[in-house]
Amino acid sequence: MAEDAARAVALRKMRVLATSLLILAAIIFLLVHLLTDMTGVWGFVARASEAAMIGAIADWFAVTALFRHPMGLPIPHTAIIPRKKDTLGASMAHFVAANFLQAETVSTKIRTAELTRRAGDWLIAPRNQDVVVRRAGQGLEYVLARVDDEAIADLTRNVLVPKLVSTRKSPALGMLIREIVDEGAHHHLVDLIVGEAHAWLSENPQVIDDIVQQKSPDWAPRFVNDVVSNRLRREVLEWTAEVRDDRFHRARQALDAWLVEVSQDLRGNTPLSERAEKVLDDLLTQDGVVDAVLEIWSSLKRLLRAAVLDEDGPVHARVRALLTEAAERMRTDRAFASEMDERIATTAGDLVESFGPELASVISDTIAGWDAKEASDRIELYVGRDLQYIRINGTVIGALVGVAIHALTLVLPAG
Repeated sequence: MAEDAARAVALRKMRVLATSLLILAAIIFLLVHLLTDMTGVWGFVARASEAAMIGAIADWFAVTALFRHPMGLPIPHTAIIPRKKDTLGASMAHFVAANFLQAETVSTKIRTAELTRRAGDWLIAPRNQDVVVRRAGQGLEYVLARVDDEAIADLTRNVLVPKLVSTRKSPALGMLIREIVDEGAHHHLVDLIVGEAHAWLSENPQVIDDIVQQKSPDWAPRFVNDVVSNRLRREVLEWTAEVRDDRFHRARQALDAWLVEVSQDLRGNTPLSERAEKVLDDLLTQDGVVDAVLEIWSSLKRLLRAAVLDEDGPVHARVRALLTEAAERMRTDRAFASEMDERIATTAGDLVESFGPELASVISDTIAGWDAKEASDRIELYVGRDLQYIRINGTVIGALVGVAIHALTLVLPAG
């Protein structure tokens, strides 16, 4: 990776710098001993270069011993990371779990991060909404493409139908009917049926004439049948018109009362509920049920795919509108944002408290999966550059200590 390559270059540069300081100290030490009498200032230079070399070599040994045997010599207590990588990995995982993956630490950070508001700021941008909608569509398309029709058939045949057959359905049906009546959702169906009946009778008056003709005795005069037919037709049309136009018509109220009674019977252990169970079970065990479910699934899948692919369609527009509404609330409703942040913080804290050690075990498991050299090289790649400062500081501090010791020897009286 480019990032690792950049780290390797930086590590090499720091190694060269630290080694160059050691070489510089050695050259100064040699020149002072060869070309001067090491008195006066040269004494300070000699002791400084000598101590600098000692410090540089000692720290080079310490840093190198972490990752490998110095100069390839199997000196005890060197190559610490290759030999102890599993122990170090376990210790690091425990350290992270004990000090970072704690409920209070994580939840406090989340509370102060204002995640909900920041998410709203991000989501309000149209391009980000497009990303969310597109990714959601891609996810749905991925799921739809991988759900096999045969799997749906098997699920229906072996799971759904047996489960429905073994479960009492009439109470749920009774509750559904009662809910429909309470909400008045059936009025539209009644309007449609009564309206169509009125229109059909208006356009087909001969139907009533034929019924009267069939039911009347043979000796009845024709004009009597005509009178009865006209009167009956007029009454039926008036009655259907009244039912159609009056939402509080007695027929509608009677229908509502009957539906309520049916819903109550279905929810109890009554003959009606038993008959309903038998009818529903017979319907569910028909061979055509699986085919019907597959047809519904195929139609639903086509509709969903069409909605997903049509980026300018109503589904995408509706989703974007919902995202905009949600984003505005996250940004402006402080009480809502605070509540959401608190829920996220609490949930994250609970999850970390429960699964913190397992999450931290990723560190130890990953390091355990590396071989010794790979572990040493990767860790050195990330921390080796900073460790080279130890060598540099050792060289500089060593030189200063050498100067201080030499000065002290000059001040102290000779023995």
